[in-house]
Amino acid sequence: MARLDVRCKVDLPVNILFDDPNKTKGHAEAKFTSLSLGGGFIEGLPPHEENKIIGLKYELPTYGEFEILGEVLRSEEKGVAARFYNLNRDAKFKLWDYIRENIKDDISCPYCGHKNAQKLRRCNGCGWSLNFYSQDYIIEHEKESFINRLAVKSKFFTIEDIYKILNFVDVEVLKIGKSFDINEEFVGSSHRMLNVFSLIRKVAPLDIPVLITGESGTGKELTAMAIHERSSRRHKPFIPINCAAIPDSLLEAELFGHEKGSFTGAHKQKIGKFEYADGGTIFLDEIGELSPSLQAKILRFLEDKIVEKIGSNGGKKIDVRLIAATNNDLKTAIEKGMFRKDLFYRLDVFNITLPPVRDRGEDKLILARYFLNKFSREMDLRKTFSSEAIDAIKCYDWPGNVREIINKVKRAVVMSREYTITPDDLDLEVMALKMEEVSSLKEVRYNIEKQKLIEAMKYCNNNISKVARILGISRPSVYSLRRKYNI
Repeated sequence: MARLDVRCKVDLPVNILFDDPNKTKGHAEAKFTSLSLGGGFIEGLPPHEENKIIGLKYELPTYGEFEILGEVLRSEEKGVAARFYNLNRDAKFKLWDYIRENIKDDISCPYCGHKNAQKLRRCNGCGWSLNFYSQDYIIEHEKESFINRLAVKSKFFTIEDIYKILNFVDVEVLKIGKSFDINEEFVGSSHRMLNVFSLIRKVAPLDIPVLITGESGTGKELTAMAIHERSSRRHKPFIPINCAAIPDSLLEAELFGHEKGSFTGAHKQKIGKFEYADGGTIFLDEIGELSPSLQAKILRFLEDKIVEKIGSNGGKKIDVRLIAATNNDLKTAIEKGMFRKDLFYRLDVFNITLPPVRDRGEDKLILARYFLNKFSREMDLRKTFSSEAIDAIKCYDWPGNVREIINKVKRAVVMSREYTITPDDLDLEVMALKMEEVSSLKEVRYNIEKQKLIEAMKYCNNNISKVARILGISRPSVYSLRRKYNI
């Protein structure tokens, strides 16, 4: 197997610091006889047991003095082979320049030893590039050999380590699903969430109303924040208000403000949330809970951008972007006369629908791991999920969505007495398949297919074209399934 780093013969003095059983610190003078970016062979150092950490101090001619740590991997009669630690970027580039100067100028590959017919830009044996005098050679080689380096280390990984690495690459390196540096809790790599992030990027600079729909706990406020932070209004206020949390009798004054003495208890003038948000964004959560009179006032504001305080004889022009959210079906509310159709169409200029956690695939585990790491750090603990807990997280539907994941994981970190968190700690049941409850695979498919069709029909308000798109089938197939299951 070819080496991952060029190794060359050298004669380089090195001072060694090591733990000595008979002394506090041992010291020895030795020399490198071979050297690479990953380590080297040290001749003249007394044999040491493997996996022993030693200090290395050496001077590269023309490049200066260096101090690094090494790990003894192998002891031989003449000395030891050591692997380098804490080699920073600057030291690595200088070491590479020194190694490059000491590579033999012949046709043998310094990676695998293969003797090529002539000097080549790429070895015929191992395939590594041999264009050592390229300015960016070492950077390109490390990129090219990355998978091989990872493969060497991966045999020591547990499945837990693999999940951590994949999550780190997705979220921290590739920035998949990150909330644009707003809130790290807004993560995900499922197709539906990546589509949400794409919609956020598209609508953020347009300065138009946005309607965010989705079940409770799916992250509607985080979505609104993401839109605001990527808009031209990001340096102005973002004012959120939950329309369902404030009594209707007080909500109008909260939103639009009031003049002194305009009603009993109005002892002084009050500025409303719309005026506070001037120049920025106001986010109205649970807008479906607004009374008809407030719906009319919101509609009037969207039309003329003027805010009228309660008890005022005039209005004030306000420049604010409105983002609204609801977990209700506003079209059904319109049919029942509970929500104004004209307001709905003014809000629904651009719609973003957030998928529930149960439809986000591996995002369940990504979110659970994120919150596990977050709460563990906050409480100065070390916790990990057991394989049974991972299965339970994947199988559970999470009806409370992200908010439920937060609560259950936080409880588990607090309640678990062991390093490993179990399904009991999460208050989740392991879903076991009982054969007596299932007569055949055909019956399982029948039940699942029927249930998913019912859910899709309900979600799309019986719109066959939308149902077909969601299920990934044709319209005739939808009609066929409806007849099959008598739906």
